[in-house]
Amino acid sequence: MKIFFLRHTSLNVTPDMFYGQTDLDVSENFELELKAIKEKIKKQKIDLDKIKFFSSPLKRCLKLAKSISSKINVDDRLKELNLGDWEMKSKRSIPKKMVDKWEADLMSFKIPNGESNKEFLERLENFIKEILELKQDIFIIAHAGSINGLISILIKKPFDKLLKNYWEKISYGSLSLLEIKDNITKIKFIGK
Repeated sequence: MKIFFLRHTSLNVTPDMFYGQTDLDVSENFELELKAIKEKIKKQKIDLDKIKFFSSPLKRCLKLAKSISSKINVDDRLKELNLGDWEMKSKRSIPKKMVDKWEADLMSFKIPNGESNKEFLERLENFIKEILELKQDIFIIAHAGSINGLISILIKKPFDKLLKNYWEKISYGSLSLLEIKDNITKIKFIGK
């Protein structure tokens, strides 16, 4: 079983902006980025007719998903971390003491009116359990946090540690692949 992960394309936000579940549209570079993504899919020889597609319902993922396939399964559990009161705020506009608390306790700290990474991962784990029962190749269009969380669950590595290794590799429009064989999950590549 192969599980492909595709991060949405670029957005019109500053690099230090928290945008979690805010339903942002893609940037003006969408068509150019879509062309590059289609080339990656072709290079990987992904049979778009035989693979099962899942997408986050947020516009930035759904627009990409619908540009690749007409058979999309939209799933709310694939949404990015709910950043609550931090949505659409720059990191520097949030009191440093709060950001330090969050970074010191990445799993349990609950963003005001948002969710903790522990809650986020429980949501993602619920999704993963269902798709593993399908026993077929899967293609997931989602967010960097969601992709990191799903990979963390599948390879059984702590999310906070994995995040440090892969956060920058899972860039806009990047493709990653995990393969499950004989109940063993292996990373084939991250962020191509």
